[in-house]
Amino acid sequence: MPAISDPIFKAIINRCPKYRADLVSRITGIPKEVILNTYVEKNSEYVIDNALERKKTSDVVFGIINSIVNIELNGGYYDGLIERNIAYRDKIQIDLVTKNQDYKKIPKVIQININRFGHFKSKEEILEFKSRDKLGIVETDKFINYHLNLKRIERKYESGLTLNKLEKELLILTLKSVEEINKLSEGDEELMEVARNLKDITYDINTVGLYYEDEERKRVENTKIRYHEELALKKELEQGKLETA
Repeated sequence: MPAISDPIFKAIINRCPKYRADLVSRITGIPKEVILNTYVEKNSEYVIDNALERKKTSDVVFGIINSIVNIELNGGYYDGLIERNIAYRDKIQIDLVTKNQDYKKIPKVIQININRFGHFKSKEEILEFKSRDKLGIVETDKFINYHLNLKRIERKYESGLTLNKLEKELLILTLKSVEEINKLSEGDEELMEVARNLKDITYDINTVGLYYEDEERKRVENTKIRYHEELALKKELEQGKLETA
């Protein structure tokens, strides 16, 4: 099963400390050893507060020294997705502010968006967003968003081009073939850790259930989206007929 599915992705991040540390280090520049030695799981601390926040749950949240890291796996783009993820990052920020009496001691909040789409028109491997003015002066480095384009990496792989280590660590999330996964991970400590766990997860009957539940949820959501789009279009057409009558 590909790790691009939400429950599989969460399991891989939780079960693969070396992979998790190397991936986050290559994106953020935080030393791998720091991530390995100071990691604290935080998913249970940032849960939804009420029914209105059901769309603000995260994929992965963990703490490292002086920072909270939130990783979001975005399988497809839709209007409001970026705002949704920022809203979750803001929720973490607000929670941190209320828990700390000293603003200077508030941990840095880092959100990593792994996107299976190319929303941003950029050829940069890692896009980093901070609060800046029109001259590019950074207001604060306490809140950072990173965006990575999985689709670009998949196209590069399909074209037979050489991938760097970060690209391989992201690509392995999308692969379905055991042969491809084994070939990509051969001889690499972090990628082999992912490969082993992907095989274990695939044969876990409970995970299989989660996978199909996740796929069904996505189908239902897509059906609802299409229904409302068609309904809105129908209303627009009807409104247009009334105005021209």
